[in-house]
Amino acid sequence: MGRLKQNAWFLLAILFAAGITYLILSNIILNASHAIPELGGDGGKNTFTYLYHSMYGKGYWFEGMNYPYGEHIVYTDGQPILSVLFASLHNVTAEQALTVLWLLIGCSYFLSFIFLYKILCRFKVSPFPAMLFAGLIGLLSPQLPRLQGHYALSYTCIIPMLFYWTIQYHDSLKWRYPVYIFLTGAIMSFFHPYYAAMMLVWAGAYSAGYALIKKEKLLNKAKATIPLLGAAIAVLAVVAVVMKLTDPITDRPVTPFNAFYETCTHIKNLITSVHSPFWQAPTGKPVFYFVTEGGEGYCYIGVVIFLTLAGSLFISAGKSLKQKRITLIAEDSGFSPVWLVIAVIALLFSMGVPFIWHMEWLMDYISFFKQFRSLGRFSWIFYYIAAVYTAVAIHNTFRSFLDKRRYLPAYALLLTALSIWGYEANGYVKYAHWLSQGSLYNYRLLFSVDETNWENFLKEHNSNKDNFQGILLLPFFHVGTEKLWLGDPDWLMILGGKAALQLHLPIVDVMMSRSSWSAAMKQVKTAGGRYVEKPLLDDIKSNKPFLLMQLDYDTLDHDQKVLLEASDLIGLKSQCYVYACYPDRLRKIYKSGIDSISRILPFLAGTDTIIGNATNCYINHMDDGHSEQHIFGAGGGNVIEGDSSYIATLPITPLKDSELYEFSCWVLLGNKDYRSPFITLQQFDRNGKMISHPDVLTKRSTDNYGMWFRTSAYFQLQAGCTSIRCNLINMPHPSYFGMDEIQLRPAESIIISKSTDGRVTVNNHFVR
Repeated sequence: MGRLKQNAWFLLAILFAAGITYLILSNIILNASHAIPELGGDGGKNTFTYLYHSMYGKGYWFEGMNYPYGEHIVYTDGQPILSVLFASLHNVTAEQALTVLWLLIGCSYFLSFIFLYKILCRFKVSPFPAMLFAGLIGLLSPQLPRLQGHYALSYTCIIPMLFYWTIQYHDSLKWRYPVYIFLTGAIMSFFHPYYAAMMLVWAGAYSAGYALIKKEKLLNKAKATIPLLGAAIAVLAVVAVVMKLTDPITDRPVTPFNAFYETCTHIKNLITSVHSPFWQAPTGKPVFYFVTEGGEGYCYIGVVIFLTLAGSLFISAGKSLKQKRITLIAEDSGFSPVWLVIAVIALLFSMGVPFIWHMEWLMDYISFFKQFRSLGRFSWIFYYIAAVYTAVAIHNTFRSFLDKRRYLPAYALLLTALSIWGYEANGYVKYAHWLSQGSLYNYRLLFSVDETNWENFLKEHNSNKDNFQGILLLPFFHVGTEKLWLGDPDWLMILGGKAALQLHLPIVDVMMSRSSWSAAMKQVKTAGGRYVEKPLLDDIKSNKPFLLMQLDYDTLDHDQKVLLEASDLIGLKSQCYVYACYPDRLRKIYKSGIDSISRILPFLAGTDTIIGNATNCYINHMDDGHSEQHIFGAGGGNVIEGDSSYIATLPITPLKDSELYEFSCWVLLGNKDYRSPFITLQQFDRNGKMISHPDVLTKRSTDNYGMWFRTSAYFQLQAGCTSIRCNLINMPHPSYFGMDEIQLRPAESIIISKSTDGRVTVNNHFVR
């Protein structure tokens, strides 16, 4: 093909890529300054962190949540390469930040189509089919669902660019291509650090594939692979240096929560998709209950890719046996088996192999990947390579038919493949348009366009934002360390985010990941109740009140109601009762509670004293245990070794009506992983029938002492209950290293315990 003709086709490909990008993202691009596709869950949190830091931030330290401690912007999914830049400019508006975000994501789709086109042309696919195949591959990208919340993972150009430059390097061994890869990785990793890990997996898989396939001397193989591997490692080094210079936190969780089964890619994630018309009934509902809706392991390859891979596997296997070497349908086009080796390695890694085979300990040897808890995302590498291989294989077969003058089967094959692929792509386009339907509404909701905004609300109640130092949301939530998982942010995070963005006030509650141990252990005590110190009050630099927002349809437990005792009601706004919560009042409430206990201590005889209703109170200091790990008294309970065990049976005097009780105990946890146990309170009636089984989760602890955590929950003790069996779930074991101090009490009662060494607990909280 002549140079002029080639340039003409490339210009046409550019126009086609622009059209395809517009087709799938038109609703977002046309309303880029007001587009927020998702406000729930991660979508709401990621929108908030990006916008808050862009509008009000400074440097790499995000102060919009976890007040007064803050967090590094990288750990908030805040896209630091954008938000840090905007923060340095000052006075960037939400509209400007959103516009840049969506234009860049749109640009990534455009580049994805262009690089896929260039890859296919490199493998001798004719320009016109190459355009069509590139568009279809890009439209079915497994990154498309990320538009629903993980915006930083929506940049679809990274793998096609990586693929193209690796092909160029593979064929020429020119150093400029690893340089391109390094520069791209260094930039993209500050959109999201997963891209750095993606590059390392790619480079490692390429090196393995090159070593297996190429028949060269070992030294030559090393020379060929080291530059690419070095580029990926250099990207990680850049990220590591920046983090070292900008992140002062030294006590982050080493091993975040990683449920392999949930976050890995499974077969159904590859061959089913609720977004494909083939997997939907005429009603638009999934045909089968196991059809994949998305999730971390999602990587639907489509019908055409699946059939092509299956068919070429049999054909290539037959040819390979005859020729005694690996032979591919696409081989004549220069498609090396190295690319398929990369695809297979990436797929197996994304499926958790070999870690899912009870070999999680192997992660200790690649500890870097512990921080990337969703291995399923690495299957995206498999998708792009498999899709490109499919397009090349179909085109090769098409050309083979044409060379034999078999025009009917040639065009039937090509048109059938394009039609089926296009039919599925249309389902993805509809899905993308559905995602964008509520974008404008979400923006108007977040910034109170159609209602009284927060500044005017405060003004109407004779107040203003300068009267407050931060926002406290109730029910309190803290999702940040993986070990502690308190409350449910959900809708409350959005309501708090509205106020925070409009008032430039930070939120105390936390919805992030890998937060500082020490900060988290301080923060959760805010919701610990009357007898728990509040380190937050010691660390704040202002005595202004907090703007406290309590969901109007949520009932607070006894401990969190203490916060309302220190508050004055302002009014009702955004489905929340709004209060001014005063730090000095909270300090006085805590001091008053401790002082009242101190006054009566000299008059209390014995180890335990119950004030109030003593019915069904249960106290077990576990001093007869043989464990050296204990927090109070003379001993602690023995640690179970299995997956579960009954640790206590509590005798119960039956009640006429159900009544609110609290169960608590202290559990010693490790600081090297996310693990913690939970206890199921199995309530039985006189006939031995289980009538209730509430769970008591250690991860919802609101009191701690070192690595000892008070496991507790308020629950309804059912009428007719005659016994409670406490079943401790120790999965995956060992999830704890010590247990002490089991208590059961009516919610209104007070239990005071004294030890021989002068320590005192009130309702299983340490006060001395």
